[in-house]
Amino acid sequence: MTTYLLDSNILMDFFKQKKEAVDLVTTLLGTGGLAASILSVTELRAGWTHDQARFFLSRFYRLVKVEDINLEIAELAGKYRNEYKSKGLTIPTIDTLIAATAIINNYQLVTRNKRDFPMPEIKFLDF
Repeated sequence: MTTYLLDSNILMDFFKQKKEAVDLVTTLLGTGGLAASILSVTELRAGWTHDQARFFLSRFYRLVKVEDINLEIAELAGKYRNEYKSKGLTIPTIDTLIAATAIINNYQLVTRNKRDFPMPEIKFLDF
């Protein structure tokens, strides 16, 4: 079964009830597993009040597997930061960590911002 790693932008649109994101996540729920980086949880939580967070995140945790950052992911992300910096491309640490999470776990990344993830090893869901 394919597991899809939802990037923060997809999750934010989903919780804002944007139709395209709701339809996409609903479809993916029926076809595979869903995952999100712990970093996406941080970004989601930062945008909500305490009551909103409690309401939305309790539902969120039932929908997706939240992936922590481990040593393997951290090392690969650091390698990407170094590699792309030497090519003159600065990629935010959070994006290298999300990319490494997708690659290490063999997940398809679901994002609206493919250009933020130039790593050729990433498998994207086209939608």
